[in-house]
Amino acid sequence: MSRIDNSSAEKFPSNHRAARAGRNSRRFPLVAGQYMLVIAGVLIVAGCRTNHVNTTNPSQAATQPSDPQVSARSLPEAIADGVKYLEQSQNPDGSWGTGTETRGTEIEASIPGSHEGFKFATTSLAVMALKQAGEKSAHDKGLEFLLTHGDVRRATGDLIYNIWAHIYGVQCLAMEMRDNPDPRIRNACLGQIEKMKRYQTYIGGWNYYDFDFKTQQPSMGPTSFGTAAGLVALWEAKRSGIDSPPEFIERTVLRLEEMRLPDGAYLYSQGMQYQPRHPANTPRGSIGRTQSGNDALMVWGSKKMDSEIIRTDLETFFKEHGYIEMGRKRPWPHESWYYTAPYYYYFGHYYASRLLEYVSHADRMKFAGELESVILPHQEPDGSWWDYAMWGYHKPYGTAFAIITLINCRDATSSVRPASAGRANENLASR
Repeated sequence: MSRIDNSSAEKFPSNHRAARAGRNSRRFPLVAGQYMLVIAGVLIVAGCRTNHVNTTNPSQAATQPSDPQVSARSLPEAIADGVKYLEQSQNPDGSWGTGTETRGTEIEASIPGSHEGFKFATTSLAVMALKQAGEKSAHDKGLEFLLTHGDVRRATGDLIYNIWAHIYGVQCLAMEMRDNPDPRIRNACLGQIEKMKRYQTYIGGWNYYDFDFKTQQPSMGPTSFGTAAGLVALWEAKRSGIDSPPEFIERTVLRLEEMRLPDGAYLYSQGMQYQPRHPANTPRGSIGRTQSGNDALMVWGSKKMDSEIIRTDLETFFKEHGYIEMGRKRPWPHESWYYTAPYYYYFGHYYASRLLEYVSHADRMKFAGELESVILPHQEPDGSWWDYAMWGYHKPYGTAFAIITLINCRDATSSVRPASAGRANENLASR
């Protein structure tokens, strides 16, 4: 594995609780060097103990299977059991996630602000999944939570996890508006969009950290995947009749276009623009981010995205799939090969499933089958899916992403396309 230099150490701490140590590395090079030695030791030990992957030979490790299949189910059974898990794990107030479980390796989080953001974002994803699955009871209870607990705020100067609440809150509420006349939904969606505008970085796009100056408008540049997810959410809002100012969208799209590299990878963040060959910025390192970026650029009609690029990048996604697979369920963020993090797993597959409608029928059938083949085997006996243990939110958000992914695969290969399909033609007049 390539050595990380001091300037990028702050962007990829093995444990995000140590992020403060990493961000001071440029000021304290000796301390940073010692810090990297500690990380190297952690990587060696963790690589030996996690999923039994031989990380001494990346080409061999990439072709090795992950842990054995947990529980085999057909696609309809998997979706039904995932829905049942969400129903049974819902909190009395309608939310999902607890914030009370820990394994000691979670990302840095403040109390209560960070957890309020995590809970709202997780609940938004769960409501989206249940709606798409046709479930009513838990869905309605979760929606009511979103409508009555939308005042999620920035936790601290450096932690902006609330942005995930705003992004997935907008996407969830926008999709609800299409067949639910409750006027509170539109108002709540507009409120979350205003917060997305408020917390965009000083150059546009979104980051969930501001380690630099902790200013009201975040002083760190955007991440590619956060910006992509935000653009997808705003696109769903547009489809539901809520337009954003053109200059706001254009600036955000431009930031994402700037982070796309000629080889199809996306920079981890704008702050790594002068390190384009860092392992995290290669196609293998970007494997969990690329599909979200492609989705965002496609729906907003970017000239840098088309169906052939989508098809090529989906081919790459499955060709290099071992590099996202070996990061799944690792205890530390970015400890795996090419700095892939476990929480990219279901995130990346979800956005890949959204891209199926842009490829030919034959490719759609092929890619949908490949998505199913890597999602179905990882379902737990309790019906959940998860990729990174995180304060009790991991099973609900992982399950939600997985359910939607499987439903998208099912619908993409159905002879009768659902009414929600058809985004491929809407982007032509989007900007």
